[in-house]
Amino acid sequence: MRNILGLFLIVIATSLVSCNDECNEGEKATPASFFVEIVDETSGENVFENETYTSQQITIQDIDEVAIPYEFIESSNIIQIFPSVVNPTGNSFVIKLNNETTLQMDEINVTYDVFSSVGECFTTFKIENILFPNNTSELVESVHVIKI
Repeated sequence: MRNILGLFLIVIATSLVSCNDECNEGEKATPASFFVEIVDETSGENVFENETYTSQQITIQDIDEVAIPYEFIESSNIIQIFPSVVNPTGNSFVIKLNNETTLQMDEINVTYDVFSSVGECFTTFKIENILFPNNTSELVESVHVIKI
């Protein structure tokens, strides 16, 4: 009887330990992000292609002026932005373009919400309801095209 009870406890312990075997150590969700292209409202040209601005003249900050991570994709002259996913609603930040040579400066206000989905191994986040309240914009092939 004692051997059967011991075997039973080993089987139970093994099944409890192995319940999370499908998660690989180091496996992480892809960070939540979205893509932005900025174009001149009059000409329709990308402001990085026509050299109104360079990628070094981009600053993206939240309301408290904390930097928001981003990646400039030179091959297509678009920006991939990785905003904070801490709050589900009411998020905002500003994309600032500042050409000190020509003294041209533009600011684009952005608001967004965050959707989260809890999985077995990690939580994934998706940026939703992205709006540019002071600019005309449209979604073209998963890229938000903003006119300034």
